[in-house]
Amino acid sequence: MFNSLGTFEEYFHLSEKAIDYLKEWNTEAEIASSISQTAQKVVEILVNVPGMTMAHSRDFQRATPFFTLKDKTVVKIFINPAQVKHIFLADDNNKMIFGGYVGWIHTKEMNKAIDKIRKEFTKEAI
Repeated sequence: MFNSLGTFEEYFHLSEKAIDYLKEWNTEAEIASSISQTAQKVVEILVNVPGMTMAHSRDFQRATPFFTLKDKTVVKIFINPAQVKHIFLADDNNKMIFGGYVGWIHTKEMNKAIDKIRKEFTKEAI
């Protein structure tokens, strides 16, 4: 079988764009080594959203910063091509703290949790 991307590329004659996509798809995010008390509370809110499922860290880099918590944790959102909403938390060094998503049926509950997090853990008013 194939034992390197080079052999894979040669065999399938993939375009540069396809190779870049495969590399990105297989690249995992750096994981934070510590978590603040604020981030712990936010994770607790998120894991209690009905249908919350752990997201693959490769989507972390695709997520867009949405807002920042008082402790400088960044809440990032990514919506995949199937319109499934993902939420990620990043520390102030852009390392992943948490990543999760819900199916369409639970998007409303996730949006409520995001609003709660923004209201309780940021300086900004909604």
